[in-house]
Amino acid sequence: MTTRKTFTALILLVLLVPVLFVSGCTEELSAEEIAEQMQEKEDSIQDYSYTMQMTSHLGNQTQESEVQVLQKKPNKSKTISIEPEEEAGTIVVSDGEFIWTYDPKTNTVMKMEMPETPILGEIDYTEIIDEFLNETDVSLLGVKEIDGRPTYLLETSQKEEEEGFKLADGMKIWVDKETWMPLRYEMYDSDGDLVMEIELRNLEINTGIPDSEFVFEVPEGATVKTVDLDSFELPEEMTLEEAREAAGFEILVPEYIPEGYAFNYSMVSNNSWIAPEGQAFETVSLTYENEEEDSIYLSETVYESQAPDAAIMDSAEDIDINGIDGKYLAFGDMKILSWEIGDINLSLTSSLEKDEMLRIAESVRENT
Repeated sequence: MTTRKTFTALILLVLLVPVLFVSGCTEELSAEEIAEQMQEKEDSIQDYSYTMQMTSHLGNQTQESEVQVLQKKPNKSKTISIEPEEEAGTIVVSDGEFIWTYDPKTNTVMKMEMPETPILGEIDYTEIIDEFLNETDVSLLGVKEIDGRPTYLLETSQKEEEEGFKLADGMKIWVDKETWMPLRYEMYDSDGDLVMEIELRNLEINTGIPDSEFVFEVPEGATVKTVDLDSFELPEEMTLEEAREAAGFEILVPEYIPEGYAFNYSMVSNNSWIAPEGQAFETVSLTYENEEEDSIYLSETVYESQAPDAAIMDSAEDIDINGIDGKYLAFGDMKILSWEIGDINLSLTSSLEKDEMLRIAESVRENT
């Protein structure tokens, strides 16, 4: 399984799976037994609500966020951002017909018709769990309390060592003995350092959440933009020459790439179809890979107006790139380097060492 696939599996477990394991979970249970009992329990859940607190550890810095979540089958949901302060009041509501997103900073509402994808309660949890258990070792560490609730403490680790960067190499999961929902996650990098914590508080299940909770009322004076999903196309992989023809700005290409890596593909995308007025941007990404499928990603973005602050880089190290101020951040096995050349915002991501990252970045120069 590739690094990208592993990361996807971890995120699916955190964000999609409401029930992971069942009573009496031990290493002796097969993936099929776990999946079967999990699906049986999941079928009895009609609605649930909780407050999710997430803490990311970036070097010596931490970033915290808090979100209130309500879900009701088959297709209603609501999230309200509480922290950080700059995101407080952001609301996303799915009423079964439309998805409404409200940004209080710009007093803008995005209205989008619900896509024709699997709705809440119809996700193939069995396939997710089967894949997860086939690729990880799961052990039961004991029974612990979370927020006054007894839980099974489970630990996961990769069965096979993988190359390239990955956000999480192992996890600890606290599964509520009463509801069989995960109440806490801890994700660790390959060095055993904690990189992310997620905790669900005030969990309530099958309380009969009324449909009125998912009715969105447009705030007074707000601008409403209706988004047509039919007009959206996923970016296509293309050659560098094709990207140069498609992009609205001149693409910068590194003169140095480490031995063994070669250009694989480009993608060009923009958000003009969904962006509020003055907030559109266009991005070109260049991907380089080696035979082990380790990747180097160079992203170049031009904003219609000022580039937004990237909260993840607040704790990054200040660094100099050809006399230009930049930022360097190591997050688990992932390294990020960001800087600007003219009106182009660049971001370099890989698992390479800092010196190699800098050498690549320093070889990217403005076209003359």
